[in-house]
Amino acid sequence: MSEIVQAEEHRAHGLMTLLAKGLLESSAQRTASSLGDRSQYIGMSDIGRVLECPRAAVGQKLFGNSHDQQLDQHAVQALIGKQLRLQRGHWFEAGIAQVFRQQRLPVIEQLEIVTSYQQVPIKAHLDFVFVSAVGQPTVRILELKSCEKIPKTLYSSYETQVYGQVGLLRALWDQPAFGVHGEVGSQGSAGLTFPEICLEKFGIEMPAHPSEVDIEAWVLCLSMSDAKAFGPYLPDDTMLNLCLKTAEDLWRNFDASKDNGEDFDNLPTAQGFHPLCSWCEFNADCPKFDGLDQPQWGNALDQLKNLKARQDQLDAEISEVEEGLKTAYALSDVHGSWINAGDQRFRVSTQAGRRTLNKDQLRLELSAILGEDDADALITRCESEGKSFDRLNISKINKRP
Repeated sequence: MSEIVQAEEHRAHGLMTLLAKGLLESSAQRTASSLGDRSQYIGMSDIGRVLECPRAAVGQKLFGNSHDQQLDQHAVQALIGKQLRLQRGHWFEAGIAQVFRQQRLPVIEQLEIVTSYQQVPIKAHLDFVFVSAVGQPTVRILELKSCEKIPKTLYSSYETQVYGQVGLLRALWDQPAFGVHGEVGSQGSAGLTFPEICLEKFGIEMPAHPSEVDIEAWVLCLSMSDAKAFGPYLPDDTMLNLCLKTAEDLWRNFDASKDNGEDFDNLPTAQGFHPLCSWCEFNADCPKFDGLDQPQWGNALDQLKNLKARQDQLDAEISEVEEGLKTAYALSDVHGSWINAGDQRFRVSTQAGRRTLNKDQLRLELSAILGEDDADALITRCESEGKSFDRLNISKINKRP
């Protein structure tokens, strides 16, 4: 490798390191300014995480996010990828907030609800709260979630979080539990009832009791190319009590693990395959992955990872060339004839779409004829199960610095 190439790679690495450090610092600053010290209270997202993995939820409270790690050449790229995924939600939130401001909607950004349950400190941070006193007084909570792909149904952890938010807003409506952090150069509000917050920010007079108000919560999932709204979620005492009890259990486990580190590894973990396990910062010594140490297979796993990356790149290149040839064929206007190209030829033909069976529609049709029980029994008799197969599962070990 020439000295010029080495110098260019060194400068490129310096730029990537600068980006990685900036992402870490901005994340820490944003968390401190908007959420404070998260080890001092239980948040609604903590409650949602407990449902996915109690051990990871306690670990987040014990260790937080590490921002002092050494950014060597091998770690920088992985760290940037992780931070981009984590911070994408904050960038979405800032953009959506600008959309609402331009429409001059009466919306409270990052409403904070502070309370306690069984001496457990609890805080909820609501992304957006819309209020209106026109006609039937209404309150709409909107929680934003950033996703790689939009889910068909909402994750239970997200639903639990938003049930906690809407439940606390109604339950604490007339108590001094609400506040809003001030923007740069302005003072925030704290220790107000919800009607007082509405009156202070918008001059809107809301009823003294939530029973007179139409209250709903919604979740807006956003990806880089799509969006989907889930809801409505209504205040529910059973769901609120579940959230509060989960918060109490998390706080007790957190306290116990601070005093006795062994309790941390005795906590339940996510069961079965869970997509977040590979990204979990506490998976290096997770009991879920107890097994043998055989480092000699590391090179084979690296080779497989590189081959899969090359395969993805080749698939993308193949698709690009194919689309180019299809476009060239369409522009040639040859009316279904072949195009000769050296010792090869090509043409584009229309193929029939793949036929599939809509089981839900079939069940409805059969139910109308046979009844639901007989229809389900008939479909079950006609179903078959394929042969079992071996699946290779690979998970990244994330060692904390």
